[in-house]
Amino acid sequence: RILAKDIRRATEKAVALYGKDVLFVSNARVNGMTEVIVAVEVMPDAPLELSSRGSGAQFHAALTQYFKSLENGATATAAPYIEEPAELEEEVDEVTALTNQRDYIRGREIVDMVRDELTAIRKEFKLAQRVAMWQTDSAASAAIRPLTTALAEAGIPVSLRTLLVDHISDMDDLQQAMDTLQTHLANSIGEHRAQLPQGGVHAIAGPAGAGKTLMVARLAKAAAARKGADSVAVISYSDQRAGAWSQIQMLCAQSGVDCLRAADADTLRMLLSELGTKKLILIDTPGVEVAAKLNEITGCATDLACHLILPADASSTTVRKYLLDPQLRWSSLMLSRMDESTQPWALIQHLCEHPVALSAASHSPMTSEAAKVLSASELVALALKGLGLEALVNEQVKAAADTERDLTVMTAAQALVQRIEKNPHAS
Repeated sequence: RILAKDIRRATEKAVALYGKDVLFVSNARVNGMTEVIVAVEVMPDAPLELSSRGSGAQFHAALTQYFKSLENGATATAAPYIEEPAELEEEVDEVTALTNQRDYIRGREIVDMVRDELTAIRKEFKLAQRVAMWQTDSAASAAIRPLTTALAEAGIPVSLRTLLVDHISDMDDLQQAMDTLQTHLANSIGEHRAQLPQGGVHAIAGPAGAGKTLMVARLAKAAAARKGADSVAVISYSDQRAGAWSQIQMLCAQSGVDCLRAADADTLRMLLSELGTKKLILIDTPGVEVAAKLNEITGCATDLACHLILPADASSTTVRKYLLDPQLRWSSLMLSRMDESTQPWALIQHLCEHPVALSAASHSPMTSEAAKVLSASELVALALKGLGLEALVNEQVKAAADTERDLTVMTAAQALVQRIEKNPHAS
């Protein structure tokens, strides 16, 4: 501890006393003076070696010996030097290496996704140019022209948009056209439903930021309410994101279910064997190397069910990457951000071409809101609602009603006769 008038004099004094290798721990103002706490390394008379991390007895003995030397009048400038255990340094280096590896893999996946997105955009642009050469809005009636315009302005893949416009081109009623699109798309997707995870081992996978951890927490909370918290367990598998473990711990604590962590396949296999009495086990997977992680989990559990979770407004490239990968076999599809999304057209197109069983959806970012059963009709209704044609339909209905009232104009004599019929005592 060094006191001086200012920080410059305190620094000069520390360097003069202990040399250039002195370590400045902190500085503060005390009674108008600058207080500097410094630390230096000195070799003790009997060097202490820590055999393992957390040897509290050896540290206590060294500290006691140091204070006794001070009581005896010995001069000392710092506590005895205690060698940092090599295990701690190796663990820090391992964590840093894992973090850097995850960042590298995530960055590579983002670059590949951007390239795929640009390629898909080029294909869509060329296809749109070809379609525009022969498809015009002149064939559509004036009543449904707002719908065809909204379909053209929405982020709908060109091939799907062309089919939808051709399907309603011969109609002359806007509400009828929207109902027809609703029925046609729902039938194309099909009502392939899957039950929410009730028992066994289930892995929730998907891209980074899709809401896997929140969905796992919602499913665990719902299962705990039905079966009891003691019969449900959650495992966080190989997730190296900063704060990921703390987040899932906090979410599981709200529902009272057990939460465990597995860094590799061997640990996961051991946890699954110990949790054999649990009725439902949910595994939260990382957002990188999805296929590789699922292969590792599959090798640990024979009765594993894998569920894919995607944002409702996922791009066509993202949907194609996970739904069309032959290495990935999904038991069901779950959706997130149903409250924020208004353009799930890319997902609808792929579900029409490659049907997948739908299971759960989250309609709120609040963890207190439970996951709801997802249906094809609900997804299509969300997409049509995003076109913003409800107000236009209401205006057309109101205008039609006003026109109908105008067609029944009565003369004064007819009005008088109608009034007398309703009230015989009228003069």
